[in-house]
Amino acid sequence: MSSSRKPSLHQTWEVLARRPFLRLVRLFVDRSFHGGGETESEDLGVGMGLILALLALPSLFYSVFLFDKFSSLLQWLRGQTDFDPLAAAMPDEYFFIVLSMVVTGAVAVWRWDSIFPDRRDFSNLVHLPISTRRIFFANFTAILFLALVLAIDVNAASAVLFPAVVSGAQLSARYLIEFAAIHALVVILASIFSFFAVFGTVGVLMFTLPSFRRISVYIRGLILLSLLTLLSTSFTVPAFIEHLSQEPHSLIRFLPSVWFLGLCQLLRGKAEGTLAVAGSMAATSLFAIMAIAMAAYALSYRRCFVRIPETLDITPQHARASSSRLFGLADRWILRTPFQRAGYRFAMKTLLRSERHGLVFGAFLALGAVIASQVLFSAFNGKSSAEAHQPTEALLSIPFILSYCILTGLRVALDVPADLRANWIFRLSLDTGVDDCAPLARRVMLTFVFPWIWAVLLPASAFLWGWRVGAMHSSLAAVWSVLLTDILLLRFRKVPFTCSYPPFHDSAMITMLGYMFAFYSYAMLSPWLEAWALQDSLRMLIFLPIIAGIAYAIHRLKQETLEVDRKLIFEEKQPVAFEVLGLGQ
Repeated sequence: MSSSRKPSLHQTWEVLARRPFLRLVRLFVDRSFHGGGETESEDLGVGMGLILALLALPSLFYSVFLFDKFSSLLQWLRGQTDFDPLAAAMPDEYFFIVLSMVVTGAVAVWRWDSIFPDRRDFSNLVHLPISTRRIFFANFTAILFLALVLAIDVNAASAVLFPAVVSGAQLSARYLIEFAAIHALVVILASIFSFFAVFGTVGVLMFTLPSFRRISVYIRGLILLSLLTLLSTSFTVPAFIEHLSQEPHSLIRFLPSVWFLGLCQLLRGKAEGTLAVAGSMAATSLFAIMAIAMAAYALSYRRCFVRIPETLDITPQHARASSSRLFGLADRWILRTPFQRAGYRFAMKTLLRSERHGLVFGAFLALGAVIASQVLFSAFNGKSSAEAHQPTEALLSIPFILSYCILTGLRVALDVPADLRANWIFRLSLDTGVDDCAPLARRVMLTFVFPWIWAVLLPASAFLWGWRVGAMHSSLAAVWSVLLTDILLLRFRKVPFTCSYPPFHDSAMITMLGYMFAFYSYAMLSPWLEAWALQDSLRMLIFLPIIAGIAYAIHRLKQETLEVDRKLIFEEKQPVAFEVLGLGQ
């Protein structure tokens, strides 16, 4: 009976899938996941399954780390006899709400070019016997499906593991089911709210601003900065929520994340006063933001679709005399060869004009700004004036945090191609034996670090701690930036923005962990060692052998690079698992 039913269901689905509307929906869904570039070769070779798996990892890792907090055995060993799991879970519940909103919102920002139709859709669909209305509804259905998939995927791990961790000491299955159901409902609704908030913002601005594409990169940067700021509230807001009943007019009641936490506590019967009012606002705000997003999308869709042939991926910008003078100064002082002068102009203009590259760099810059602001806040919070103006580890770490995020973001952006179809000019005019790519990229990256180190960090450090400490601190930050840049550019042999995307390696997760360990060593251990060394000026000499050792290791790695690995490339290739020697030929 069941075997005879399966083919019929499959056949029914095959028939439905051949219909034009569902084909369009599938096209828009696939494009949203795999990118909206003009050519497939320009997009990363990352599958849909891998994207969904990566999006689910943050909540998975955080849920695992909570075993230590909610373990009944560890509570017994610590002597915690009056442990209330619901009260203890409130800060973690807030973190999961914020995490779901940030991840979903960031994906919406990353893929909003794919959400709206592009030139490829216009060229392929406008000539077919398909009405604009059907294209609109198909794309809108794909958007709803995408929002639901992201909301479920981002919160899938926490919806299972977090309730299991919190309810581990409870013998009632009903307690576990109720806790899991409320948690899953709230975080999924929070994700949907975040998605449609970004989507609605884009739709409103596209309809109201004729020159939206010119400023879209800045809007993306502001949205990402807002999302990262929201993420940083997970360290401070839970403490304020506990005292919200005594301070009902606190500004935190206007945070959307607080609304959904209030909804969660309201469903559990734990919300009172202002928190209960905030919880009732969550459902209202969700329906309101969805209505605004749908209306804005409907109004801006036709304008966007009609004006597609007139738009470009790179925003236009008029040449200015001031930029010419700056490039002239760079030619005189830092650019030595014609290749560096031409490549530097091309790289800087691409970074400042391209929406795609500005988004990548802006995301890392925003991350660094948020982390640095949190460290700065904690350094001055609750400290006396004398204590806050000492060269503490927290204050010393701020330039290291910023420089690490800036340099790492620029290194990632260098691998993003501008337009592969236009790199033929470089292929024809450049010798593949040129070994000047790394020095060029080095100058581009340090351009975004050295100016603020000497123009901002040095005077600020001198004002706080005196010129001697300020000079040593700024010099160490500059030297550390140079060493980090050289490490990031090892075996770099491409003109910036002219090579295809690097292939996605199986060791990507190990690489990510390596970046996290490097951040800890660069931005945490170095300031700790510097804070100890600044207590006595002679201790600063300890950095000399460390710097010399790192520089020598970088030099040896460059010397050991094979000649074939120094040649200029325009296409990244996946290394083969094995090679045939062909000895019998």
